[in-house]
Amino acid sequence: MGVAESAFLQKAKRGYEKYEEIIKKFVYTDYYLLLVAVVTFIGWVTQCAPFGISALIMIACLVLLGSDDILPLTINIFGAMLVVYTDDVGALIWLWPVLLPLVPCIIVFAVKNCRHKFRLGKMFYPQVAVTLALLLGGAGVISLADYGRAASTTILLGLGVLAVYILYNHFLKRDGTHDILTYFSKVMMYIGIVVALELIVVIIRSDMPVADWKYSYWNLGWGTRNNIATSLIITAGLTFFLSTKYKHGWIYLTAGAFQYLCIILSFSRGGIIFGGISGVIALILAVVKAKDRKITLIFVGVVFAAILILYFAFMGKINSMLSSLLARGFGTSGRTVLYREAWECFKNSPLFGVGVSYNGKNWQLFPGGGNVMGMYWFHSTLFQVLGSMGLVGVAAYAYYYAVRLKLLFKNIKNTFNLFVLAVWIGFEGYSMIDAGTFQPYPNMMLIIVMTLLLELNTSCKPADFYHAEYSIKEPDTSKETCETEAEQPVETVLSA
Repeated sequence: MGVAESAFLQKAKRGYEKYEEIIKKFVYTDYYLLLVAVVTFIGWVTQCAPFGISALIMIACLVLLGSDDILPLTINIFGAMLVVYTDDVGALIWLWPVLLPLVPCIIVFAVKNCRHKFRLGKMFYPQVAVTLALLLGGAGVISLADYGRAASTTILLGLGVLAVYILYNHFLKRDGTHDILTYFSKVMMYIGIVVALELIVVIIRSDMPVADWKYSYWNLGWGTRNNIATSLIITAGLTFFLSTKYKHGWIYLTAGAFQYLCIILSFSRGGIIFGGISGVIALILAVVKAKDRKITLIFVGVVFAAILILYFAFMGKINSMLSSLLARGFGTSGRTVLYREAWECFKNSPLFGVGVSYNGKNWQLFPGGGNVMGMYWFHSTLFQVLGSMGLVGVAAYAYYYAVRLKLLFKNIKNTFNLFVLAVWIGFEGYSMIDAGTFQPYPNMMLIIVMTLLLELNTSCKPADFYHAEYSIKEPDTSKETCETEAEQPVETVLSA
């Protein structure tokens, strides 16, 4: 009996090792990323929550049990939002039991892969400072009951973002078997394509005349036009980065251009302005850093020619859309009122501000009000920090941004860093007139992961990112750091 049992265990062990081998290879292919993206879109477009959420959780569990890297789970973590087709969260609460299988799988993943020394990382203390500023916001001004109203936002924006940073810093695999930067950018591309397709579906389903688009907020469930634009600013720029990694870069330029076009269709005026600025910078970088600049320039010329042809072919509808967009005007939509209110809050409580759960008088200026997740939105990074957290918040965020920018510019000649700069110009610029930097999931959690990649791109050895087996040519490992342009593409299954 003992011999038979031992043989069975040995066979089970070999079977599990084979399973791990298959999963570890599969998750780094485009097939895996495409699978998650398709499942997400189908779950959303059919509004079948049991299928969408259950399928995504099943895929995540399979990866958790077989993978030794948190990076492939990125599309599951940040793409999970996109399957939510309604803003009525209560309608989906009943599905909570399907989350239960994640618990043991997460435990297995953590125990199995908790092998190396714990790392704090460069962004640990800056994010701790932000967390403390959020927790101290409103001290001595608001009541305990009011303070608790925004507890979920405070925890997610502070401790939640910090937890994501710690988990990625600890469980991100760095053995040189894949290009971390390229893989992350591909995840962003697939997420961006899903966002863009969902927007187009909502527009088509609305059956709204183009001239009336200015009245719509294009509610996708998980977000409206401003959320859509913010997400696409992040994903489109990194999709353009991918065009510099492959000989057939025009494929990624097309995918990125599609996402930038959808920023216009979102009818988010701030998103269009800052997405346009970010997009122009990213396009210039894509041309300058292209593997074949001549082919890239020809492709860009063809795209612009195609745009002109489409314009003249559908001149009436396009002019109607532009007129509808311009009809929204160039006003601030009540933001100046909120900014004045934030300044008054700062003057009344300069040290700690009035807290993120402050219940102001102008919440009605924006659809959804200022009480989403219990937070009163001032619709600006600067004024949100001033009004909600006072001088303590200013000091904390100054520290946070100083470290982030230092990591960015320390290796600014690197192509990935340049594209991140383009993305951040769009994201941070738009957040100065919207709430992007105070939306913990997915915005700030994505930003902190992106910042960690900058940190690794500055401090790692070349072999930690590039491996001969996955590169077109042997990487130069003679240099001790990644502070020079030592980038090689990773040819995954679908990108050959």
